[in-house]
This record gives sequence, structure tokens and C-alpha cells, in this order.
Amino acid sequence: MNKKSLLGLILFACLITTGLFASANFLINQEGKADADVGQSYSTQEDTTKDTTGVDTSKDESVGDTVVDSTADNTADNTAKNEENGVTNTDTKDVASADEIPIETIVNGEDKKDSNTKVTDSITEEPWLTANPSDTGATNDEIGTKEDDTTKDASNSSEDADDTFSTSIDAITAPELILDCNEVDYKKYIPEMVVDSKLETELDISNPSISVDATAAILFDADTKKVLYYKNPVQAVFPASTAKLLTSLVAMDWCKEDEEVTIGDEITMIASDSTRAYLSKGEVLTIRNILAGMLLPSGNDAAYAMAAYVGRKSLQDPNATKEEAVAEFVKLMNNKAKKLGVKNSCFKTPDGYDAIGQYTTAYDMGLIGIAAAKNETIIDVSHQSSSRNIFVSGEDVTWNNTNKLITRYSGQYYSPAIGLKTGTSTMAGRCLIAAAENDGKEVVCVIMDSSSAGRWEDAIALLKYGLE
Repeated sequence: MNKKSLLGLILFACLITTGLFASANFLINQEGKADADVGQSYSTQEDTTKDTTGVDTSKDESVGDTVVDSTADNTADNTAKNEENGVTNTDTKDVASADEIPIETIVNGEDKKDSNTKVTDSITEEPWLTANPSDTGATNDEIGTKEDDTTKDASNSSEDADDTFSTSIDAITAPELILDCNEVDYKKYIPEMVVDSKLETELDISNPSISVDATAAILFDADTKKVLYYKNPVQAVFPASTAKLLTSLVAMDWCKEDEEVTIGDEITMIASDSTRAYLSKGEVLTIRNILAGMLLPSGNDAAYAMAAYVGRKSLQDPNATKEEAVAEFVKLMNNKAKKLGVKNSCFKTPDGYDAIGQYTTAYDMGLIGIAAAKNETIIDVSHQSSSRNIFVSGEDVTWNNTNKLITRYSGQYYSPAIGLKTGTSTMAGRCLIAAAENDGKEVVCVIMDSSSAGRWEDAIALLKYGLE
């Protein structure tokens, strides 16, 4: 082989080798790029999943914040109305959270005033109390729910909700409280008052000329039930806390004074601006203790505690829900009222708080007042200017009476007065059912929708006339 042919073969071999290396390198680069693309795809999926989870979490947090803010607004709105103006006196009660309200505390017989004293209660409102009721009657779902502001850990929220609310009402209709009477056409729920021949005869008297501030008032001889004076006796009015006399009468029909009652979740059913005896869940009181808590500081929580206990007793079901028990008790209230001769009243709540469909008259409340005045236990409790109560569970609490006719040095003290009950609300105004006795004669007067000072002056004027 000549020299030229050898060089040509070598050159050809080099070209072949170079081509093979170039092809191999190209294939390797393509596989690496494909792997890189696949890796990028997986990485993007992970990031997308993470971002989506983050969005969902932020939404949950946002919803949680909304609930809390809504709760604060509702609480602020609800505090606009104060049902009663009595001073509540209590010893030290340890509960998780409380609003700071100046109160007078009596401990071991010593009066102590502290503007920084915390009123201790852990009351959380029911969902049906967190918004104004509609004229058509909003359902629980339409009204919405409210979370406990003291909830710290979202992981415990479901457990807390089960413990706090228990709101499966089923066929039970919770009372629609009137938190703002300007937003509710409550008049359309009040029927025309009935004046039968018997009532006409009882009001056919020579009505004395006595000036009173009250929109409606009446005076009875407690022994004969004879009407001695009246002003608009059959005009529809609102009972406020004077309804607690009827609650007390029902309780006395069903219970003995020394029966023991454990306070439960029923005290969460009161409105946020209610007057309270500041009872706490788990405390154990006697029926007598609860009566004092209702009649002296006008505790709405005490009224609901009584209602739940008696309601379960009537249902013969100790496991009945608080809604079922209270609804049963309200039925007992209306049945008791009918037995007393009441014809133009409808009671919806055990504490008398303004509610849609709840109304009464001065005449009807007079019949209830007479029955209360004839009950020794109710008179014994309501005749006290203050009452010290040692609960079965050990708490030592003193309550003051909101009835100034009973309280010496109040400026409105009236020595013949022996009870009975005050009442105040936006719709009811200032109310008072008072009993007095002298020289064997007993009279009962009813003052509905009077002025702050007027209810005491009205009552004294009528009681003095009746005892003459």
C-alpha cells in the first residue's frame, strides 16, 4: 500500500471516531435535559401543593377572626340595656374571665368597695341571643352563632362548643328576646285584651282620685281581692322582673326549700345585660338560696337555674336539655297564672326579660302579687333588705334587696311594706309590685311603667290609701 492510501485510511478512521464521539455526547446531553425537565416538574408540584395548603389555612384563620370580631360587636350592642338597678353583693368567686364592674363586696361581715373588683362569671350567650330577633322569627341558623372569647386553642374549639352551647332545640322554640324595641314590631304580637262581665263588675267601683306617674296601676285588698283603685288596669304592659314572683310561685308548688340544685349551663341563656346573682356553673344551692337570688338582687341567672331544675322535674327527665326544661317551666308559669284568674297575660321567659309575645296587665300582675303575698316563704325572703346565703357548695354570698320600700335609710323606706318585687326594662319602664300590712289589714299594689322616683311614690301613695 502506498503512502497516500495509508494516510487516507488514517484520516477516514479519525473522522469516523470523531463522529461517534459527537453522537454519543449529543445523546448524553439530551437525556440529562430530559431528567432536568422531569425534576423541575416535580418541584413545581410540591410548591403548588404547599401554596394551596397555605391559602386554605389563611382562610380558616380569617374565618376565626371574623367570628371573634362579630362576637365583640354583638356584646357591645347587647350591653345597651340594663334590666334592673340593684346592687349585687358576692364573695370571691374564681372563674376564668369577667368584665370589670364596680360592686360592693361583703366578706366576713365587712363592707369593702373596690372599683377594680372583677365580677366573676363565665357566661357565654346562646346563639339565639347574639342578634336581635326578627319580626318574623329568625331561626337559629339565620341568627348565627357566637364563640367564647376566652377560647385559646383552636384544637379545643369543638370540645368547648359541645360543653358551652348544646343548642339542638328541635321542636323547642327559644324565646325571642327584644334587645332593641325600635327594631321589632312587638305590638302585633299582643292580642286585644279581654274584659268580661266578671272583670267589669270588679272594676265597677268608686275610683278614688289618686295621682300616679305610672301608665298602669292597681290596688287590691289582699284578703278579699277587692279592687280599691285602678288606672288602665287592663292595658297591655310588660312585666320585666316582676314576673319572678310567678316563677317563685311555680317553684314553691314543685319544691321544698331545702332541695339542692346544682347550677348548670342554663345560666348561659340570659341576655348579656341582665341583672345577675352571679351564680357559677357547678355551685350547689338550695331552693331557698335561689329564691333569694331571684327576689333580692333580681338575678336572671337564678331565675333560669330555677326554671331548668323545676322543668326537668315536671318532665321527669333529669337529662332534658336546658331549652326543653325552660320551655316546660314557661308552660307551668302560664298554667299557674290561669289558675290564679289571669286572662290577659302571656309569659315567655322565667326572668321577665322583654320578649316577643310576652305581655301582661296591671290587673293580672295584681292577682299574681296577691298569691305571692300569701306565700310565707316568698314574703320571708322578699321582706329582707339583705340576705346572707351560705351555699351547699360552700360559697358565702350576701345579696341586697332592690326594693327601696324595704330598705331603711333608702329615702323611700315604708315601714308597713312586707315585699315584693321590682322590675325594670326598656319596654316595661320602672315597675313595682308591693305588699303592706297594718293592724291585720293587707294590701297589694301594682305599679307598671312609672318613672325612677315615681314608682316608689306611686306605691307609697296607694299602700297608704289602702291601709287607711
